[in-house]
Amino acid sequence: MPRLWLGNACTEHMVDRMDLLTQDDFDGILFAVKRLVWLMRDGDALVLPRPVPGTFLDHVARHTGISPDRVHVIAPDADLLTQGLLHSQEILGRLRELVTPSWEFRPYIHDRGAEVFARELGLVTGSPFVAEGGAELLNSKVVFRALAAGAGFAVPDGIPCRTSEDLSRTLQRLLTVHRAVILKRDRAVGGHGNIVITTDPDLQGTGALHTIVLGDQADHAQVLKEAGLTATHAPQGEIVLEVFHPDCTSVYVEVDCPVHGEPVLLNGGQLRTDQDPPVLAGLALPPRSVPGRTWEAFTGEALRMARCMQSLGYRGLASIDAVIDQAGNAWFNEVNARLGGSTHLHHIAQTLVGPDWTDSHVLISRFNVRAPALDRLLHAMQERGLAWNSQQQRGIVIASDDTAATGNLEYVVLAHTHEEADALEHQLTALLTRHDK
Repeated sequence: MPRLWLGNACTEHMVDRMDLLTQDDFDGILFAVKRLVWLMRDGDALVLPRPVPGTFLDHVARHTGISPDRVHVIAPDADLLTQGLLHSQEILGRLRELVTPSWEFRPYIHDRGAEVFARELGLVTGSPFVAEGGAELLNSKVVFRALAAGAGFAVPDGIPCRTSEDLSRTLQRLLTVHRAVILKRDRAVGGHGNIVITTDPDLQGTGALHTIVLGDQADHAQVLKEAGLTATHAPQGEIVLEVFHPDCTSVYVEVDCPVHGEPVLLNGGQLRTDQDPPVLAGLALPPRSVPGRTWEAFTGEALRMARCMQSLGYRGLASIDAVIDQAGNAWFNEVNARLGGSTHLHHIAQTLVGPDWTDSHVLISRFNVRAPALDRLLHAMQERGLAWNSQQQRGIVIASDDTAATGNLEYVVLAHTHEEADALEHQLTALLTRHDK
């Protein structure tokens, strides 16, 4: 059965203020949805904002076995797949000539816009909860906290804030007990709007775009400005203010909530961060620095959360995120009820190694990596023995390519041991450094 993939990673239904997005945000969104190429099979169609470079499509095809001339990529060369663009002749018109009701619909996120689009094509999506905006509810940080707390999951102390009064009083309460808090926008993308607020000038706010150290009234005024709240409403959307755990490990699991049967844990790992700024830079599967018992406890609770989501009527993939503090406690902080940042990584590993790849391999990824043109890099990797070698069952592949537009790409290292993976990544970093000079 052919599948229609929709690269709607950022939509009007999922971001409170689309008008606040920058060109860097648009580029990041495009970077994420290009990963969907790895999930395609012959006969599938993929709708993206911008075209997929031929070199990248050929690179993926060599590893997955698809024929580039047997997949359909529809890309109008825009920043986002807005509702107006999706329903244009350029996209909807072309798909009406291709898609039949027997096709399977696979959007990046199944929001109400995706549902309306699917119905225009006569596609049956199968989940009333999702069709009514259920995925959007679960992706809301505000709604997530209420559902998780009500079901007895451990969530960081804090509260969703709608007004500046909510924010000021909660900030004062939390900082009398804790070193730091984190402010997060309810509906945003890629950590947009995440700010750590602390009284400790030496604290590193890993996972936030920047840190505010409270010293005087001017710093408090900056917090209120960043939050964008007023005394009566939230013109930029609500925010969540909760305790920030320094030196924690950010972890996730990806689960599948099927129509029938129990949720299935597909993969899990920990987030990798850069130092400057200290934000998400990639993933490590499986986690490297989480003790076995702690990981077992976290995954057990994550599966319980997946069952709660399933009981509401959610169907499909979801990423469940938490932080593990230095005492080994897991604090759940959000759910991404959609394809996740590891969906393509898990598929790449299954394609290259097999369904039981975690029995013999480890995986590390890194994105927003500065690199030369993809064809030059692939040639250099092949020359130096860094490219994926099916006989040795180790090497590097490119997960997403945007070198032509922004000079960035994402790579994936698959190896038998952590040491082998680190050595391959070190060699690639050295290669990229030489090319950058």
